[in-house]
Amino acid sequence: MKKYIHIFLNFFIRFAELKRKPSLNWAAKAILGAALTTLLSSSFSLEIPVPALDTTLTLGGGDLFTFFVLLVIALIMFGYTEYRDVREADDSILTIVRHMGLVDNEIDDLRSYLPKKLKRIRPQNFVMAYENSNKTLNIDDLDKQLEHICRIPTFLSDTGQASNNAKKHIAYGGVAPVPMLAAAGHVISNMQNVYIGDWERQRKRWHFNSQFDDGEELVFHIDGDDNADAESVSLAVSFSIPVNIKCIHNEFSESPLHVVTLDSGEHKYDRLCSEEKQDRLAITILEYINNTLIPNYSKLVEINVFVTAQASFVFRLGSVMNQGHLPRTIFHHYDRDREGAKHPWGVVLNDTKLGYKVVQ
Repeated sequence: MKKYIHIFLNFFIRFAELKRKPSLNWAAKAILGAALTTLLSSSFSLEIPVPALDTTLTLGGGDLFTFFVLLVIALIMFGYTEYRDVREADDSILTIVRHMGLVDNEIDDLRSYLPKKLKRIRPQNFVMAYENSNKTLNIDDLDKQLEHICRIPTFLSDTGQASNNAKKHIAYGGVAPVPMLAAAGHVISNMQNVYIGDWERQRKRWHFNSQFDDGEELVFHIDGDDNADAESVSLAVSFSIPVNIKCIHNEFSESPLHVVTLDSGEHKYDRLCSEEKQDRLAITILEYINNTLIPNYSKLVEINVFVTAQASFVFRLGSVMNQGHLPRTIFHHYDRDREGAKHPWGVVLNDTKLGYKVVQ
């Protein structure tokens, strides 16, 4: 019941925001509705006598002139909004970032699935294609992918000029290892108007997480022994599939392990299909780092992050980690088919001396 109440409240907040700042298109639809109501009422007339008041109520009998006036006003407004949207699209920049780091199983072009307001804008493309980077141990190849990611801001600043930053849009679609997704989010974190798509494997399509926030909360707990003098801690975010806790303990035995799960305890692909929910959960994890991990480990210099979640959430989690006060943060790659250590490499997001870096 709590979930459905939260969805209703989220819907009400969006509706109230729309009413507070109604768009011209929304107003045109309202006037068109009034015009159609007037037309409908003109087709019948009903008189209801009210003896107690010595009067008669008349329903219907609408004026056709009023209908035509409202119709013309609505059509003019629709025409103007269409003209304005075309002009705005011509003055806007859209960069589509296609980031492929796994096997590219005929994944569609992101452009075909863009939100409606972006489809008018002529896009420029930034393509990163590194097939099977989830299975390679070639650090040079991984470094090239990371360097490619780091070139995104330069590409955006060097190609095309919009009149202001509010008219610059980025559509990101990534199917890549977790560390590279987090690095992309970290790199793009300070940019406006970023739309993040998820590739849905079962239905073979991109989607942009437009559902309402259901209010689901996070649960944090320590798995295993704690050590207040530890210089590094592990943070396992377990959403889509269970994180391999045993493996983390074996390979990062000196680091106390903090586990983050959804309060339902369930694991499911594409569970976080709300932008608002993703933002809220990512900020909740950041607050846990700031308010619990950093104060409780006085010698903390490094946080090892392990995530099982859809690509858009990993991107957003990397994005919120773009804060200068955080300890050295490493997002680790997990390869369940590998013999020996299952976390062969990771990406450092905030090394003050070396910047972004692939580490083994």
